[in-house]
Amino acid sequence: MIRAVPDVNLYVSAVIRKTGYGGQILARAREFLVFTSEAILADLFRVMHYDHVRRLHKMSDEKIIEHIDLLRSRIRRTPGRLRVEIVHADPDDDIIVACALEAAADYIVSRDHHLLDLKHYHSIQIVSPKAFLEILDREKSLRLN
Repeated sequence: MIRAVPDVNLYVSAVIRKTGYGGQILARAREFLVFTSEAILADLFRVMHYDHVRRLHKMSDEKIIEHIDLLRSRIRRTPGRLRVEIVHADPDDDIIVACALEAAADYIVSRDHHLLDLKHYHSIQIVSPKAFLEILDREKSLRLN
C-alpha cells in the first residue's frame, strides 16, 4: 500500500475547501497509509491561527484543537526523533522530509515549491496534490484489473 506524508498546506486546504485537492486526498485516506508527526501537527496548529487563514476557515480556537485532535487520532504518527537539514530555502519544511523518512514513505504531497523543487529525496517522490490523485487513480485501476 502507498505510504504518504501530506504537507501542512494540504490539511489547511482540505479544511478551507473540502472539494479541492486536499479534501479529495483526505477523503481517500483509506486507499493509502497517511503519516504525520507531532511537529507537523504543531505546525498545522500554528498555520491555522494565521489571520488570513482564519478568515477562510472561520474555525474557533476550540474547533481548531478538535480538528487537530481528530487528525492525531486517525493518522499514523512517526516518532519524530529524526532531524534533517534538506530544504535549505525553507528549513521549516524539514519536518515533512523527516516524517517521510521515518515513515518510509513513498510520497510527500505538497503545494510548497521548496519541497516540489526537490522532486525526490532518496526513494521518496515529492508530488503535487493533483499528481498524487492521479497516482491514487492509477493504483485503484491496477487493483481493479
